[in-house]
Amino acid sequence: MTFERTALPEGFDDSRARERRDDPGGWRFPPSERAAVERVIAERRDIRRFRPEPVPEDVLRRLLEAANRAPSVGLGQPWRFVLVTSDETKAAMQGLAAKERLVQEAHFDERARQFLDLKIEGVREAPLSICVCCDPGPPDREVLGRHTIPETDLYSVACAIQNLWLAARAEGVGVGWVSFYRPEDVSELLGLPAHIVPVAWLCVGYPDERPTRPGLEAAGWAARRPVEELVFSERWGQAPQELSNPVPPVGEPGSGVAPAWWTTLAAGLRPADAAVITRIRDESDELVKPRGSLGALEELVERFAAATGGPPPRRMRAAIAVLAADHGVTTRGVSLFPSRVSGQVAAAAARGETAVGVLAGALDARLVVADVGLAGPRAPGVRNLRVAPGTADITAGPAMDEETARRAVEAGHALGTELAASADVLAVGEIGIGNTTVASTLLAALTGLEPERVCGRGTGLDAQGLARKRAVVAEALAMNAPDPADPLACIRLVGGLELGALTGFVLAAAQSRTPVVLDGFATAVAALAACRLSPAVRDYLVAGHRSAEPAHQLVLVELGLEPLLDLRLRLGEASGAALALPLIELAGRLHTEMRRFDEAGVDGPE
Repeated sequence: MTFERTALPEGFDDSRARERRDDPGGWRFPPSERAAVERVIAERRDIRRFRPEPVPEDVLRRLLEAANRAPSVGLGQPWRFVLVTSDETKAAMQGLAAKERLVQEAHFDERARQFLDLKIEGVREAPLSICVCCDPGPPDREVLGRHTIPETDLYSVACAIQNLWLAARAEGVGVGWVSFYRPEDVSELLGLPAHIVPVAWLCVGYPDERPTRPGLEAAGWAARRPVEELVFSERWGQAPQELSNPVPPVGEPGSGVAPAWWTTLAAGLRPADAAVITRIRDESDELVKPRGSLGALEELVERFAAATGGPPPRRMRAAIAVLAADHGVTTRGVSLFPSRVSGQVAAAAARGETAVGVLAGALDARLVVADVGLAGPRAPGVRNLRVAPGTADITAGPAMDEETARRAVEAGHALGTELAASADVLAVGEIGIGNTTVASTLLAALTGLEPERVCGRGTGLDAQGLARKRAVVAEALAMNAPDPADPLACIRLVGGLELGALTGFVLAAAQSRTPVVLDGFATAVAALAACRLSPAVRDYLVAGHRSAEPAHQLVLVELGLEPLLDLRLRLGEASGAALALPLIELAGRLHTEMRRFDEAGVDGPE
């Protein structure tokens, strides 16, 4: 796209300035033009729902030219615009926004559920994103007017954003400002130099909604205060008697380091199809119900359809994979059970005698229990994918070597590819005594969280056992010094064989465009590692439930996923994921079997 110098607006005659200097209103627009300016200001809205059609290049050029006409300190024009159309980049950005949305949820107390019901970004639906940045230039460059107020560059960029936004409204283009992200994450995503500040992430496209009021006002979140409450006279807090020119009330008219072998393994991975979300949402809006009234179920159907191309089928073909392994760290007394129980539980699950076996039978789901790293004898009925007989004690050194870690990931990837070939949805779980300790250590390695925050009671430790577990995690981190920027190294140093296999499994599911329902804490941590390596994996993840393990919520926030169920489970072995499967199927049936307003003879909203 090329840009040329544009002429001043028609009717603007700078030579008449001297003639007007004695007329205080000489610069006033004619009434019809003033009305147009007032209208575009009054009708500027934060748009969250977009159509997939792209913004024509000539329209986009006019919007950027309008932004470039903004006033700036020292005429420095500090604004810069990064145009983003890549599905991969938008998918990664949506992941950042979803994570921070859940982080902010905790600050709203009783309003949290209302907050989660609000649609606050359209990163994926909008055909274009614009990251508006501030480039203040070299720190030693003197800019006229910036010496006393260094932040003036940022204020200038805000003016450019408003120019773009108002011009977009006049063009019939919608703009949504995404404010749920950490600037450093966006800088990393877009490769911004250290001195560049990302000021705004704007979603830009033709709107799929016509809001008559700001979204938060319409939702009852907040009301716009009258201008009289916001104006002081002479000193702060001193209200004027009246405004000399009262303003009349305005009427209503949206990372990690990967070795070459992972890059090869992840070939063909693509983000989910965000355009499908618009079609599914349009269909949902026509059903006999208030728009959005099915809450998270509507988002679930949209997410499923973006991954697969359509809503969950009436009779889903489900496959459940449970990956089992042992851990050398169990010698440190971090579990109530001896390590031999891992193999015993895996064999019982394969026979259908544990919770996941019962649930798989009730759901008519295919169940595969796989041994990727058990230490004992191979059990009948358990798929033999054993890479090694357990891992080493992570407090004494690395859990495994590079080749072993790679083979674990590849084993899980092969199993995921196999199961996805004949299933509409996958569910994953794990079995392994001591694996909450290992998962806690891996989470700390990936995120930098302290041992006190990532450790829970697991299978039922008492206070002394919990303290011992935290100490073990701290020892393992100190011994191995994992780098959070290298997720595969984190798995190798402080992870487990089943966690490596789970990482490969969810990658394979995403490559097959098959949604995968995560079970509890350990599966979520493995999925987080996969997303750090290939962010598009997140598009295919569904959080089946939130477990009783406190750190599980921290991982879900990192992933930007809301759980479907919260039953205080702490069993593992994919039991929570299996329980969520009927809910997914029922959400699909609601979408496909409910009738539209016109079909049911019910009047729709006005």
